[in-house]
Amino acid sequence: MRILIFTASTGGGHKRAAAALKEYFETRSSEHVVSIVDGIAQTGKFYNTFICGGYTTLAKRMPQFYGKLYRGSDKESMLNNLCEKINRSKGKYILPVVEEFKPDIIITCHPFISLMLGDLKTKGAFDIPIVSIVTDFQAHHSYYADGIDHYVVSSQKISDDLRDRFGISQDNIHIYGIPVFQRFMTSPDRSELKRSLGLAKGKKTILFMAGSFGVSEVLKVYKSIADNAANCQFVVITGRNTRLYKRFEDYIDSKNTKLLMFVDNVEDYMHCSDLIITKPGGLTVTESLQCRLPMAIYSAFPGQEADNEAFLIEQGVAVSLGDKPGKTVADIIGDDNKLAEMSENCKKTLNVNSSEKIYELLLRITAGQG
Repeated sequence: MRILIFTASTGGGHKRAAAALKEYFETRSSEHVVSIVDGIAQTGKFYNTFICGGYTTLAKRMPQFYGKLYRGSDKESMLNNLCEKINRSKGKYILPVVEEFKPDIIITCHPFISLMLGDLKTKGAFDIPIVSIVTDFQAHHSYYADGIDHYVVSSQKISDDLRDRFGISQDNIHIYGIPVFQRFMTSPDRSELKRSLGLAKGKKTILFMAGSFGVSEVLKVYKSIADNAANCQFVVITGRNTRLYKRFEDYIDSKNTKLLMFVDNVEDYMHCSDLIITKPGGLTVTESLQCRLPMAIYSAFPGQEADNEAFLIEQGVAVSLGDKPGKTVADIIGDDNKLAEMSENCKKTLNVNSSEKIYELLLRITAGQG
């Protein structure tokens, strides 16, 4: 089977979902040929910078304005129709990729690329099945596009929303969850894992995924929690944020805090942690759910992050840090029953084996059964 997966660089989640699918598909058969393509990058430097760079700039520097744009684009309007028309028009740039690769099936992990592909298909440019992966926990108007054959979603709520708002048949909506790497699905021995990572076995562990936080804000949050969460150890991962890493070096107590930059084994730290402090991106959240790791949400952007946060709190797997992060975390980390309840809720909320279910869907589709 030849599988073409389109993604984009508006945040890391879309790319991680695509990479997780590719990894799984290739383990199922050496005969599968899987290619991942950044679809928005194919449209040219200007549009790619405008979309991807614009998303980062607005979300971080003008979050309230970004939130208004996000809400406004979630309904029928002249602005929304214009934006969708522009996105659909960019399909001509990704058509050569489809024609050259000659896939049996196409997967899209980004709504803008769904619009491009759907427009191409409805105009007769190709007749290849298209599967759209919704990588958040709430539906948005941008995910719907004529020409998309199947939608993979994370919850019944999104399934109902796609059906009620856009008239999509339930037969074409699959509640399979968001795909993550297989290594998040293991259940290692926590004590041994802590030993191998240089962490104390007898202390509760709080994991900070700090790379996308503002520097001054996250330092205040860390200090507030460190001052209030007694007998805890901390793992702070700053990702590729070098400036934040250097600030933390001068700020932390190295006796109870392990400071890291980009790591390729974040699943190990999730598996041995008791609580994660994070922004509610779809993939990080799904990975945390897979590791049965309760979450404390920090500074969700208005828009999809705020929607994700609301969903997670409703499911009982997360709390908002609010304006008293130290007290909030101290109350949770000091309550073993609460932690156990949140961990169990993670298990109930997660759709397990997403990649496997998506793979079986692809087999049915390409066999003419989907």
